[in-house]
Amino acid sequence: MEKEIKYRFFLLLMLVIPFALTNKLQAMSADSVKFERRKIIVGGDFDYKPHTFLDSNGEARGYDVDIIMAIAKQNNLDLEFRFTPWPQALESLREGEVDLLLGIFYTEQRAVFYDFTIPHTLEYYAIFVRTDSPVKALDDIIDRRIIVLQGDASIDNFIKPMGLFENAFYVNSMPVAINLLSSGKHDAVIAPYSIGMEAIRSENIKNLKVVGPPILPSPFRFAVKKGDARLLSLLNDGLDKMKASGELNALQEKWQLHQRREVSFVSVLRYIGMFILPLFLVVALLFIWSWSLSIKVKKKTAMLVEKSALLEELNTTKDKFFSIIAHDLRSPFNGILGLLDILMENIQQQSLEKSTDYLRSIKGSAQNTLELLENLLDWAKSQSGQMAFRPETMSTQKVIMNVVEVLSSAAKIKNISIVYHQSDTADEDIYADPRLITTVLRNLISNAIKFTPINGQIDIHTKTGQELLEVRISDNGVGINEEILPLLFQLDAKIKTNGTENESGTGLGLILCKELVEKHGGNIWVDSQEGKGSTFTFSIPLKA
Repeated sequence: MEKEIKYRFFLLLMLVIPFALTNKLQAMSADSVKFERRKIIVGGDFDYKPHTFLDSNGEARGYDVDIIMAIAKQNNLDLEFRFTPWPQALESLREGEVDLLLGIFYTEQRAVFYDFTIPHTLEYYAIFVRTDSPVKALDDIIDRRIIVLQGDASIDNFIKPMGLFENAFYVNSMPVAINLLSSGKHDAVIAPYSIGMEAIRSENIKNLKVVGPPILPSPFRFAVKKGDARLLSLLNDGLDKMKASGELNALQEKWQLHQRREVSFVSVLRYIGMFILPLFLVVALLFIWSWSLSIKVKKKTAMLVEKSALLEELNTTKDKFFSIIAHDLRSPFNGILGLLDILMENIQQQSLEKSTDYLRSIKGSAQNTLELLENLLDWAKSQSGQMAFRPETMSTQKVIMNVVEVLSSAAKIKNISIVYHQSDTADEDIYADPRLITTVLRNLISNAIKFTPINGQIDIHTKTGQELLEVRISDNGVGINEEILPLLFQLDAKIKTNGTENESGTGLGLILCKELVEKHGGNIWVDSQEGKGSTFTFSIPLKA
């Protein structure tokens, strides 16, 4: 009798537990949908053309509005816009009355209360004066009356540091500032170039001009309330998709954002300085992170002796990673600084042609450094598990052509022809992440350009089988030493190859390519003969 009671009780548990788990999963799913579909309150400036403004019907319009609406469409979000004067908009996000702000610049003071997305558009501030003004440059605005938007980022980043705070006059919209200056009130307006120029155009002002070089490089971003990690991640992913698909560029063309076209020689030098400083800050942060990581590794080693082998492997990878940073970021920095020294010491004696050559070399070093930083950051995201993997149905031909178009200018400099040989079946769609495949193609084709001599040729072949897509990139460049081939796809700071026009490569891009291809379930390999060229091939499944 006792056995029968236990048996019935066991049967009852087997029926109740699955039912309870099903209800719990349904509740979790409902909560997820609720977050995805909840209404997002969007704040912004009511008169900040062309980024955010209210039209004659009170409807939200602008470049930033189109961006957030595209992201909302991607994620099935319901938006409500509340545009107000800028100080009120900032306060609304701080108090939680809105979920995010459009058209905002980062400052250290704002970072206390808000979290910021990745940049979507780079902007520079400018000095606007009347056409008959004696103000000609930045130094001339000292002791002048300056008009500034209330709550603007320039207050913390420029007005206060320059000691202009007591001479500033604050208004709540750019058209008001521009009309005041045009009518003879005050001496100058400091504002983002595109915002000021749009106000001049829309108000039909004829007696104002821009003086001096661009100042305060300021990337436009979105901001969310401090700690809203889910919304921040959703916005960052949406911006990444729009950049990769070209949708962001299309919106920039639609809104015809004003950009300064005249760039003096002095301005070029200032741009370079503005570029170098953030890079130094990035390197400093990376080394601080390395120091912090070393301390954590020591503590974990003392506490978890049984995991010493894993920690040793982590420490070795870290050392190799930062060895690459130490060696390969130093070279372009030294090149940039050396060329700048030459330019500044002999600026009066240099011919325009020679100065242009120096600037072209500086730009090349900066571009190589930026490419290395992008690979480093992508690799770090991959190692930490933060790199998103979003496969979708995509056209191989379209992705390849887009990458070839982007890199065509680099190939043209060396008169290298890039030939895409497409098989009859290679135009079929495949299921993959277009952003990650673009990164793989960009690294492989960029490497081929580096290590192919002038007047050389790069061939791209695609072949689709029953289950796999195969992409083969061949060049007739310098080739690779047979002893190095087995180590190409390993993180080893000792491996470094030189290009044909003083270019160099660290091999980090190939390591990243291997990880991204393997993330798709594919393989990558190389065939090379020193002095005759190399062929890099990768294959990925057609379907998930």
